[in-house]
Amino acid sequence: MDSITQAVLGIAIANVTLNKNTTLKKQIALGIAFATIPDLDLFIAKFWSDPLTELEIHRSFSHSILFFIGLSFLGAGFLKKWFTYETFKTLWISIFCILITHSLLDIFTTWGTQILWPYPTKFAIKSIFVVDLFYTIPLAMGTYLGLKNKRRSFTFAGLFLSCCYLVWGVFVQNSVQNSLKEQFSKQNSTKKMQITVKPTFSNSFLWNVLIQSDNGFYIGDYSVFDKKPIQTHYFSQNSHLIAHINDKNINRLKKISSNQYIITKNNKGLVFNDLRFGLLKNNHNNVQFAFSYQLIPSQNGYKVYEIKKNRKDGVQLLKNIWLRLVTPN
Repeated sequence: MDSITQAVLGIAIANVTLNKNTTLKKQIALGIAFATIPDLDLFIAKFWSDPLTELEIHRSFSHSILFFIGLSFLGAGFLKKWFTYETFKTLWISIFCILITHSLLDIFTTWGTQILWPYPTKFAIKSIFVVDLFYTIPLAMGTYLGLKNKRRSFTFAGLFLSCCYLVWGVFVQNSVQNSLKEQFSKQNSTKKMQITVKPTFSNSFLWNVLIQSDNGFYIGDYSVFDKKPIQTHYFSQNSHLIAHINDKNINRLKKISSNQYIITKNNKGLVFNDLRFGLLKNNHNNVQFAFSYQLIPSQNGYKVYEIKKNRKDGVQLLKNIWLRLVTPN
């Protein structure tokens, strides 16, 4: 999730786990600090100046249970003299809970979280967008009232409502997925389809749909208010364009994208498009995905450069999402 939401969640956890006599300033500081630490891997990854290494490092070791256990011991030992009302045990529990809830929340997003590092799998439920005000606002309001009135019941209420929203997201996601499976099984009974359903920006009503067939992908969106069958655009995977290439970086991209990718061409050569985060624009044969990478051949294999996104395209995408929400099919 975004850094603000994680900070609010960290404050909420600190509020309900620390001693009531611990000052609010210390509760807030502890919550923000340890809720932020896991995402510092983004800054550490910048030292490699390699977009693939950045992708692989993010949400790996720094989001793992092993890291949290060790950091909680170090943090509790270092901070104990400033948190005079806390025992080492309660301070350790508070820090660990702040850290573990960070990763548990991230698991609900699309990116994937390696919470069981060194086990290589990154877990991703893909039921909530990385920024979702429907999750953040109730949590923030409950936490604010809990701190202001010194009543943990408000904070617990905020945590409860935000958890209910997570459950709601999973329920709607499965409902949409089952509905689409039924639609496509009738239309394409002879084809094997793999359907992935992900939320759009800051809501759980409009969902991005990725349907993988043998040679390509059907991409579209589906609203819970739609009455008509989903409309999709087909994109050939074009895997034959790289089938003859055994390159380390291309293989890394395949793994990172969970093999949900298509290969296109531009005036610079081949482009690897990661489909997991949807289309950025699709106008008059001008197609760009949220994460696309230019593949540049060199003497040591292929170099990878992320294709920059135009801010105007992002703004237009948000407008399109809003229009699609208010005008269902």
